[in-house]
Order: sequence, then C-alpha cells, then structure tokens
Amino acid sequence: MSATSGDAAAAASGGGLRALLAPRRLAGLGIALVVAVVCVLGFANVQVFKSLESGLNDRLRVLFSPFTEKQDPRISVITITEETLALFPYRSPVDRAHLAEVIDLLGAAGVKGFALDILIDQPTEPAKDARLIEAIRNFPGKVVLAYADERAGMLPRQMEYMNAFRAQAGAIPGSAVLDYDPDGVVRRFDNYMTGEILGMSAAMLESAGVEGEFQKRGIVDWRRETVDHAEAFQKIQSHVLLNPALPRAMFPAWFGGRFVFIGADLPQTDRHATSLLVDPGLTEFKGYAGVLVHAHVLSQLLDGRVVRNWSVDQRSGMAVTGAMALLGALIGISSIGLHWRGLAVLGAAAGYLGLALTLAGLWSGPYLPIGPGLAALALSFGLGGAAEAFFSVQEKAFIRQAFSHYLEPAMVDRLARDRSSLRLGGERREISFIFTDVAGFTDMSEKLEPEVLAALLNEYFDGMSDIIGAHGGSIDKFIGDAVVALFGALTPERDHALNALRCAVEMDAFAERFREAHAHHGMGVTRIGVHSGAASVGNFGGRKRFDYTAMGDAMNTAARLESINKTLGTRVTVSEAARAAAEGFAVADKPVPPLRPVGRVMLKGKAEPVQVWNHDPAAGEALREAYGRALALIAGDPVAARAAFEALAAEGAPGQGDPLTALHLARLRAGRDDDRIA
Repeated sequence: MSATSGDAAAAASGGGLRALLAPRRLAGLGIALVVAVVCVLGFANVQVFKSLESGLNDRLRVLFSPFTEKQDPRISVITITEETLALFPYRSPVDRAHLAEVIDLLGAAGVKGFALDILIDQPTEPAKDARLIEAIRNFPGKVVLAYADERAGMLPRQMEYMNAFRAQAGAIPGSAVLDYDPDGVVRRFDNYMTGEILGMSAAMLESAGVEGEFQKRGIVDWRRETVDHAEAFQKIQSHVLLNPALPRAMFPAWFGGRFVFIGADLPQTDRHATSLLVDPGLTEFKGYAGVLVHAHVLSQLLDGRVVRNWSVDQRSGMAVTGAMALLGALIGISSIGLHWRGLAVLGAAAGYLGLALTLAGLWSGPYLPIGPGLAALALSFGLGGAAEAFFSVQEKAFIRQAFSHYLEPAMVDRLARDRSSLRLGGERREISFIFTDVAGFTDMSEKLEPEVLAALLNEYFDGMSDIIGAHGGSIDKFIGDAVVALFGALTPERDHALNALRCAVEMDAFAERFREAHAHHGMGVTRIGVHSGAASVGNFGGRKRFDYTAMGDAMNTAARLESINKTLGTRVTVSEAARAAAEGFAVADKPVPPLRPVGRVMLKGKAEPVQVWNHDPAAGEALREAYGRALALIAGDPVAARAAFEALAAEGAPGQGDPLTALHLARLRAGRDDDRIA
C-alpha cells in the first residue's frame, strides 16, 4: 500500500490514473486550439483588438529600433512651408513659377531622381503654368508628378486636367495615395494601390533607371532620427534655395546624385498619422507630412529592407499565437500547485516580452504578435486551470474508488478525512498475514507472450483480491506473482486470525480451479502461508515516498511458511499461533477450517522450530484422524509410528499419495525419531 507525501492516491491508482491523464492532455490541446483560433480571429477582425496590437507593434518597431548614424545621404526633401506661402499672392495652388525655379536649380545640381508631391489638378495663371511645364520638360531626366484618382476624392475634371498637364510636361505619374490602416494610421505602403500607376517612390526608382526588383508592398520601416537628434533626411524649405545670397555653386554638393522630393509641410495640409506618433521624441512630427512618408518608403526600397512582422493574419503569427496558447494550457492544466503555476505563467509572459523586445531591438525583427501572444497565454492558462480543477475532482473520486479495491472503506474514509493518517510512523499490533506464491511462474513467464501473461496474471490477481476483500483483508503488495495480504492492520480486528485462515482456504480453492483451467499455459500450484503475531503497522519509508505496511519477525515468519510448502509438498501451511488465535473466535457459522499437524518445522532465520499445520481439501476426516494418530506415535514409539505410516501409504489406504504421509514415512525410514523437520 504505497503513498507519497504529496498525494498518496497516485500510487494506488496505477494504470487507471493514466487513463484520466489522456483526456487531460486532449483537453489541453483542445483549449489551446480554441484559444488560438479565438485570438487569431479576434485580433485579425475586431477593430479594438487590431488597434491595440497595431499600437503595441508600432512601439516595437519604432521605440526599439536603433538611431541612425547620420542622415540618409541619398534623399533630400524640399518643403513648401507657411513661410514659403507667405511670399506668394495666394496660398493655393502653390505658385508654379516658384516650383519651376526650384526644378531648374535641382536640374542644374545633378540630382538623380526628382518627384513633385504636389497635385497639379487645376489651372492657375497661364504664364506660370507654362513656365512649370517648360521646367519639367527641360529637366535632365524624368520628373515624377503626384497622381491621385477618385479614391482620393479627385473629381473627373481634376483628373482630366492632371493627365493633360502631365502629358504636356512629359512627366511620369507616381501615386501619392497613402495606405491607411482601419484606425487611420499609415503603417504600410503599396506600390500598386492605384492599379498600374506605381507609388511615388517606386516611380522615382523607375524614372532614375535603378535596376533590380523593389518591394511591391509591405510595412514601412521608419528611419529613426540620428544619434545627434537630426531628422532622418536632409530637409530644406524651398524658398531658402531661391535666396540670392545663397551661392548656387553649393547645390551640386547638396543635391548631386540624390533623390529629391518637393512637397508640402504645412500644419493643415497633407498631414498623416503614422507609427512615428508613438515616439515621444518626435512630437514635432505629429501629423506627418506626406512627402516625408514617401521619403521613408524610398529609403526602404533602396536598402531592400523588409519588415518581418509576424502578425496573426500570417502563418508565422498564427503559429506563435498557437504556441503561446498551448504553453498557457499546459501550465494551467498541470498538476503542480496553483502558486507555482502562477509563477510559471508570469515567467512565460515575461520571457515572451523579453524575446519580443530583444528581437526588435537587436535584430530589427521578426516582430512577434504581442497582444495575441499574451492574450492566448492568459486565456488558455485560465481555461486550463478550470479544466485542471475539473479533472482534479474527477481524479480524487477515482482515487478514492481505486483505494476501495484494496483497503477497507473505513480506511478510505479515514484517509479522505484525515491527512494525518499519512504521517510516517507505526504502532505495535497483533495481526495476521497471508503470503502466496505460484510455483514455476518464472518458467511460465519465459514461455508466454507478454500480452497473454499479463491477461493471465491480472485475471488471477482479480480473483485473489476479491477473496481477500470479502474476508476483510487488505492487499499489502504484489511481488511478481506473489500476493501479500494483511488482516487487522488498517483497523483493529479481534478475529483477524480466523478471517485470514478462512481466506487462505478459499484462495487455495480458487487457485486450484484457476490452475486446472489454465494448465495449458503451464500454470503451477499456488503455495500459501498463514501466520499471526505482533508487528509494527503504519507508514514506513521517506518523507517523499512510503508504504503503509507491516514490519517485524511475524511478517518474515509468514513468508517462510509459504516457502516451506515446497519442502513439505503441500499448498497451505498455517502456524500454531494463527491456528490457536483462530480457535478463540470460531463460532458455529464461522468455524476454523479443518487442519492437521505437520510437525515442528525449522524455518530460515529461526533459532527454534515452529509448530506448523496443514490444510488439504483432499485429506478427508478418516485420513486426518489416522494421520494424527501415526504422527503422535513418533515421539514415544518410532517403530510403531513407521508401521502406522506404512499402513496409511499402502495401496488403497487413505494416505496413498498424501505428501505429508510420504514425508514422515521417508524420515522414519531414514532413522529420524521425532517430528522436527529441518
């Protein structure tokens, strides 16, 4: 009867408990699957969750990205600001003669590519319009003109004028339309958003003849400001370039070989919410100018940088979310203490966040799905904990039922009510023991298939266990094919010896029927030893594992009585102590089974011989009486005893074939003159 200090029932439940663990594992997998699906669908489709995850992802991609060493030397941005507009007679459209002058200066400076991020969608002063067309036509290379369509609110007449102007100027279109997420933030770019018209940055690369394939769409990899807090790109107001005091000879050094954008940088015009809004150091860029967004995209396309964002609408993000859901379910449904599970899930959350921040800060991705991952971990942990509580209730009920197969119901109730029953230690008590063993079991086990042997042994143990339980005994242990049973160990019983003796007789009858039914498998006879005596009963072992058992010389004596059957040729031997104790409680409807004396037997480890009795259902009353008279003669008249045993062993006599008659006759013939059997 094994137990552990943490959970004594675990050892008693055996294979049945493993059957309960299978649905626990399936439940964990089911919880993980359901939670993963819910989190993926929720963060991919429910706007409040999408916005939450987008905000978290913005922080990973912006706040944990490194500062750049210096401004991007390939890109310049010429801005139209409020100071610029103050120089013109009207604010809108932007003075086209001014734009023409800037384009002329940039053309002379040797820029590599040029884009005008200002929609030319209506006429102004004819002379100034013509002047701009002339400047674009004379530019040493293709100029990219901003393009938009009805999706950006353009009217047909505006689009008609825009297309006609571009055709006259010989420019190529570049879509100025930005890609907004549902929460109104620009996080992505799409170079084919307006169909065949390329995005402005891609069109700039194409106009400049840059070879290689550029990324068609993706997430914007925003450049941080420089380490000395300068802006990511060279930015100059357009009217500054036209200052007569500024030497024109400086322009090639400023703009030569660069890609240059001209666009508005006005408080109320062409301003966009971007991921950069999360950076507290970039407050001046709140409401980011569209021309600067195009500059970031161009820089990314030139570098070939790809943001590896493992969002939940991609397989990678789904896999990570599923893994976190599985981890949470495994922690929640584990059988460790609740406080340890809580620490484990907090550690998992901290580790996941640490990994996400490390990937973002040191390697610029992949960017893990923060919201879905943590939500999956927490939700599956909660559901796993609920499932664990449910299965724990089931397991406790199962363990209690499992113990009832081996212990008295009173002991099961005692263990359930009083955990102090599991304390180490014992008490001295008079109890009875039964030891059994199957002859030739080792040879049989080597010949039979494991499945056949297991089925045979289980059927045998089922029958023996039922008999022990019916007589109030408890199974102490199974040792291979052997059974050890205790009577009066778990709760004090005055008639424990009588119960043990009657149990042994019934076990012998069952074992013989079982042997005959399975003789083709080589099943041998079952030898049984019964003894009563004082023993220490209780929990013995260490703090972490112990047995509820009995210890002492009386238990060893019972084991020796079982093994002496082989020498005696018998199946059931009973000590005088057990027989005498049983006689004291025998009643008419519960008598002591018929026994006959064997003699005084020297048991291994004993200094003095033990008086032993035998139960043999084949020995009828006539044989028992004649055998008893012959055995009594040995002490006074060995010659007469030999003659009596000779008569019992004769053909047709009651003792023909009787193992004890043959044993004593052989001893007397060898010159022995007492009943002491070595």
